Amino acid sequence: MAAIVLCFVLTGIFGSLTVLHTVARIIWSPWRALTKQRRDAPPSCLLDPSLGTHNYVTANGLKFHYVSSGDKTKPLMLFLHGFPEFWFSWRHQIKEFSKDYHVVAIDMRGYNETERPTKRSDYAVDILRKDIVDLVPALGYKTCILVAHDWGGAVAWAVAAKNPELVEKLIVMNCPHPRIFRKFVNGGSIGQILKSNYMFTFQLPWLPEFVIGLHDYQALYDCFQGKKMGVHNKASFPPSLVEAYKYVFSKPGALTGPINYYRCMFTQPSKLPSGPLMVPTLLIWGDDDAALDKKMADMHTSVGTNVVVKHIPNCSHWVQQDAADTVNQYMREFLEESG
Repeated sequence: MAAIVLCFVLTGIFGSLTVLHTVARIIWSPWRALTKQRRDAPPSCLLDPSLGTHNYVTANGLKFHYVSSGDKTKPLMLFLHGFPEFWFSWRHQIKEFSKDYHVVAIDMRGYNETERPTKRSDYAVDILRKDIVDLVPALGYKTCILVAHDWGGAVAWAVAAKNPELVEKLIVMNCPHPRIFRKFVNGGSIGQILKSNYMFTFQLPWLPEFVIGLHDYQALYDCFQGKKMGVHNKASFPPSLVEAYKYVFSKPGALTGPINYYRCMFTQPSKLPSGPLMVPTLLIWGDDDAALDKKMADMHTSVGTNVVVKHIPNCSHWVQQDAADTVNQYMREFLEESG
């Protein structure tokens, strides 16, 4: 109860600051702030045939879009993206691992071409977990190597904890285990609370969607290319690729489902088993993450004895795109060593 009260208080504080900042932006330049470019066709990067084929599958009552590549007789490597992303964020890993696995990068519930339930409660972590539990057999497999980043990581932790029989190996990037995150924040980490300010603002209705859309979705550009949050390696993620994200999230209603993940995180958290995680796990952490404190990464020895942590210095939150070669190397070493 105390955590929920704190959430409401912080939502009020950060939400009020966001309103004031938003009003100032609109007053300063109303035409630029409110004008949006029309995007009727996907950018060419999303049509690149070397990334695989586009498919659909039904799981947990929803129609999921995914991109797949590689031999379907080989083991399944399933990719779960974060916010504000979609399947395309795994382009570097799709190309690297399709030689040895059947790689599948999905659009998660509410994202891009996957169906978007309208109820806020349809985005609780346990429902997101059930999506993955149903997806694995729907794709024709009994198990998978589960690879996840950010919000995909939160879902992957839940799958590995509650359905370990589905996960041969787990690879999570820049997403703390829920117990670690709660322990860190409840321990009085003011720094992490400030880093998480957007999570509290996202509890509000319609305002987050409106703010992200200002200045033709400038918030998306700032996420991936800005000084605070953006990638360091512009060759791995050039500014021109942000247009792909603007194309996806500028569709009518495209932001509400993804933001509903946050709207459920405090009121409908997943109750994970208290015991140690038994699945062999690799946690990769870009140390310059502006949203999550890197100190949390080294706390994961308490999660399970099979957790290996790899730090990547001078790397942003978008680790699999920012340091693709290093991430792929760490993944391959982990898969071979624990194979």
